[in-house]
Order: sequence, then C-alpha cells, then structure tokens
Amino acid sequence: MNLTNIKYLYDLMDKEKFTFFTVYDSKNSPMRDQCNENYTVQDAKDDLEQFLQYNSGVFRVEFRRTKANTATTRNFSFTIDNLKVEKRESVTGIGNMDGGSDYMSIISAKDEKIEKLQSEMFANMMAAMAKQHELQMEALKTNLNKDTGNDALMQTAITAISGMFGGGSNIALSGFDTMDLPVMETTKTNTIKPMLVDDNRQKINNAVVRLIKADKNFADNISKLADIADENPLIYNMAISKLQAI
Repeated sequence: MNLTNIKYLYDLMDKEKFTFFTVYDSKNSPMRDQCNENYTVQDAKDDLEQFLQYNSGVFRVEFRRTKANTATTRNFSFTIDNLKVEKRESVTGIGNMDGGSDYMSIISAKDEKIEKLQSEMFANMMAAMAKQHELQMEALKTNLNKDTGNDALMQTAITAISGMFGGGSNIALSGFDTMDLPVMETTKTNTIKPMLVDDNRQKINNAVVRLIKADKNFADNISKLADIADENPLIYNMAISKLQAI
C-alpha cells in the first residue's frame, strides 16, 4: 500500500481546484463527504484539515469534480497515514511527563513538608511540656509559701522535681535501700559531737537523715532525680536553678 503525504493533497487541491471529496476509513466506510457547492478550494482544504485534526488513522481520500458521486464519477484516490501519538496531559503538581519530570525533586519537596510538620509538632510538644513544668513549679512555690518550716519541706521539693519530668527507672542508689539510718551521736545536752567529715558531708548526712524520716519513698525519688542528672543534665540544672530560686 502506497501512502501519500498530506501536504501533497493540499497542493493538489490548489492545482486541480478540487472542492468535492470523500474520506473513507480502513474498512472502506465513508466518514466525511464534502458536497457543498458553495465551497471554495480554501474552504474545502479547511474542511479536510479539520477532519484530519480530530480523527486519527489510515484514511483513503477521493477527490472528484462533481457534487454527485456515482458509479461513473471519476475519482482521484489517495491513501494517507494520519496516525497520531496521543500526548499525555501534564498533571498539576507533577509536570509534563513527556518532558522528563524530576521525580526526586518532587519526593524531596514532600519530605521537606513532612520534616517541617514534624518540627512544628515537636516544638508544640516542648512548649506544652514547658508550660506544664511552669505550672508545677508555681504549685510548688504556693505549697512552700504555706509551709510552716517542718522537715517535709525538702521532701516536697524533691518529689515535685521528679514528678515534673517523669520517667527514670526505679534504680535504687547503691546501699540506700538496705542501709541503716545514720546515727548521730549526741551528748547528754543533745549537742552533736564533732564528726570527722567536712561541712559538705555534714550537710549531706543531715539532709539524708531528714529525708529518709520524712519520705517513705525517698530511695525511689532520689534515684529518679539522679537519673535525670545522668540522662538530661540540662533539665536537671534547670530544675535545681528553679529550686534554688524558691
């Protein structure tokens, strides 16, 4: 089967002044019959061009010089290939597929949005935690202002700090969960004998004795506080600073 260039048909129509034509599909069924007597050559060319614009396939075009197309009509027949490759429409946000979209840039942009969302969620969570800590410290200050100076004061502060931050394993400090209470030797006048320790050790010894007496969960609470100091020094230092400011 010989195929004719479509441009040749237009040139032939100009040259031979063809205005009447019929277009057949591959099954020899007529699809378009131009028989308007008022058509100029240009009108006929525009008509054929419009048909080929909206139809794809292999067609046979027959030109004639008369309106009627009978068995005795002389036709000039040409076969043309008007197969078209459908262009993919660009998808909004993806780009033109035929142009080779940069998929990695698309994925990267989505990852950046996810990362931004995660950062915002983390910031909101930290802000909520800070607000909760602030309210707890305010409650601690209120309780201390109402306190009458009893020995449970320090225990209340330590418990509040450990409760503020939560977490921390219940690992007891070595010796605290099984040790006997330190005994302070006194004279008959109830004065403390000089001990062979420096001032810091004396303070620690006195504080531990008071806390053990006042807090039945002292071992767990002091362990949690130590865990915070080990695992998150920043939070520990902040808590101590707030405690010292009370």
